[in-house]
Amino acid sequence: MTSLKLRVTAEEEKILKTMASDVGSHENTRKRALAVLTYLQSNDINAATKASGLAKGTVLKFLTAFSENGWQALLSVSAPRGGDFLARYDQGFWAERLVRAYLDRSPSQRAIPYGTSRSEPFTDMQTFRTYAINEALLQAWSAGQLWKRPDLLLIPRLLLREQGGTDTWTPDLLHWDNIRCAEYVSASPAAIEVETSLWQVKQATVPLSFTVKEEDLAPLQNWVAANGVPLYIVQVFYDQTYAISFKTFEYLISPEAPIGRRIKAVEDRFTKKLTYSVPLTEGILLGDLPDPEVEGRVFKAPNGRVTVYGRLTGSQIEPADLDVLEQLATGKIA
Repeated sequence: MTSLKLRVTAEEEKILKTMASDVGSHENTRKRALAVLTYLQSNDINAATKASGLAKGTVLKFLTAFSENGWQALLSVSAPRGGDFLARYDQGFWAERLVRAYLDRSPSQRAIPYGTSRSEPFTDMQTFRTYAINEALLQAWSAGQLWKRPDLLLIPRLLLREQGGTDTWTPDLLHWDNIRCAEYVSASPAAIEVETSLWQVKQATVPLSFTVKEEDLAPLQNWVAANGVPLYIVQVFYDQTYAISFKTFEYLISPEAPIGRRIKAVEDRFTKKLTYSVPLTEGILLGDLPDPEVEGRVFKAPNGRVTVYGRLTGSQIEPADLDVLEQLATGKIA
């Protein structure tokens, strides 16, 4: 084993450190990354074995895998957790596409994917593993700053024309690190965090709200503080879409808010996570949605298990006010 020489770039070391931490990594992934990091620091297989808690043979196996295929070989990617997970992920993808199409009506800005690596529906482990690799990169690029990238970044069409020759060009921010994204972040007038909830606003018999999980609050605040870009929460429902400035959201959950408007985090009955829920009346209507279509999807797991689930497709946000659309796209909604 002493003949195995491992070398990593600064970027690879950052990714390994994130994987070895408790930030979103699968436990097997964390142990494998910790073994590689320890070996890099000590060149001692016994130290790597002790630090990771893995058997020596397992450590040898993943050190070799790392030397041949890099950090991606350390990822432990299990099949998606059933139809509920797949449907929720797909719902988020549908909502984000609607918001992008809505904002792309702006004559001055375009909405570019920047945060969570949402993609077309998963049909097999290869597509799901690609998603997991992209998410690991995004976590690594965010972990050092303790921030969470918002889902969408508004970019001036002028800058897109300068960089890509046309304002329909889309920079691949999802696969670019923070340094490469910096030019676009500094030029951005606004960022968007997309949330979704399957309720009909016009028919609901319960109060509906903008929702942000407590675990996401501080990372979003850190991103805003570091980059100085106005952030907005856009909540997509089945029949309508609303927006609220993150600044207003923060005020309403702070001790400075009047008692009658102040919001405290409560446990969501579905996710079991502490969540802030700010009433829709505190925000602004972006537009109505015609009924989307529903289609079936199939995910085939490596063990032979087949999961069938439904997904929403189509529809669009019909702007209630084009002035509001442009104000959101340019970060001018208070």
